Amino acid sequence: MRLSQELLLILASVIFLAFTIGYFAYFRRPEGTPWPMRVLAILSGATTGGVIAEISGTRATWDSFVPALVLLLASAALYGWAIMTTRRQRLSLAFSGDEPDFLVAEGPYRLIRHPFYTAYLLYWIGGTIAARQPLLLIAVAVMAAGFTWAALREEAKFASSRLAPAYDAYRRRTGMFLPWRIFRT
Repeated sequence: MRLSQELLLILASVIFLAFTIGYFAYFRRPEGTPWPMRVLAILSGATTGGVIAEISGTRATWDSFVPALVLLLASAALYGWAIMTTRRQRLSLAFSGDEPDFLVAEGPYRLIRHPFYTAYLLYWIGGTIAARQPLLLIAVAVMAAGFTWAALREEAKFASSRLAPAYDAYRRRTGMFLPWRIFRT
C-alpha cells in the first residue's frame, strides 16, 4: 500500500498548498490580518504539519485509504466550488471587522453558510484518517472551535448589517457547516 500512502501524502500537500495560496492571494484584508486569524493560520499550519508527518510515516490500509481519499477529494472540490462561486465578489478574511455589503447564496452557499470552513475541516478529518493517528483529533477539535468562533463572528456581522433580514432568511434555510437541518444553529 506504499503507492496509496504516497497518493494521500501528495494530495494532502497539494490541497494545503491551495489553501495557503487562497489565504494569501484570494481573501480580502480590509484592515490587514486580524490577530485571531494569525493564530488560526499558525494552528492550521501546525495541524497540517502533524497530519502530513504522520501520513508520511504511516502505512496506508484500505480501511484508512478509501475514507481519507474521499474526504480529501470532497474538501478540494468544496474549496474549489466556493472559490469559483465567490471569485467575482471576494470574501474578507476571517475575523475582519468590515461590514458585509453582499450576501452569497448560490453554489455551495445554497447548502451551507460556511463552505470554506467545512472544506478545511473535511481536509483535517481526512488527513487524520489517512494518518491513522487518533490524537490528531484533538488538533482537529481545536481547529473546529476556531472556525466556529470565526463563523459566529461573521454571522453576528450580518445580523447587525443592512443585510440582516436577508441573512436571517438565508440562515433559516441553510446549515452552518453541513446541509442538514439538525446541524443548523
